[in-house]
Amino acid sequence: MQNDVFTEYVIKYSDMVYRIAYSYTRSIPDSEDIMQEVLLRLYQSGKEFRDEEHIKAWLIRVAVNRSKDVLRSQKRKHTAELTADIPQPQQENGLDEALCTLGEDYRLAVYLHYYEGYGVREIASIMRISESNVKIRLKRARDKLKAFLTDE
Repeated sequence: MQNDVFTEYVIKYSDMVYRIAYSYTRSIPDSEDIMQEVLLRLYQSGKEFRDEEHIKAWLIRVAVNRSKDVLRSQKRKHTAELTADIPQPQQENGLDEALCTLGEDYRLAVYLHYYEGYGVREIASIMRISESNVKIRLKRARDKLKAFLTDE
């Protein structure tokens, strides 16, 4: 892959990859590592993409898979005592907290639909599930978000 093309992809898609990783890991350092690994895989892949949607879908799939790998790893399962001086991500409203209450499949469907603008058919292809399953996940996620936000 040419450096100028790769640089363009990094500028355009690094935030998206980071947000996907963060929605899974809820960890800034892990999300940054995942973003770097995904972009490195893109650079090293030598893969030719049909169009912008193809590369975007490829990056999403790799980011999701790498995030799941990190969550499964033994390294991540070690815990440490939290102290008061550890900075927490800023939450502008309860939506971020509400999204955290969703299961990862619901979170990904919501993210792809509302943040990235994908339609049901495209989400089904990316997540490798049926279109009706995507619709069900979006409906259930909206219901859970509504219940969580109205309880507060």
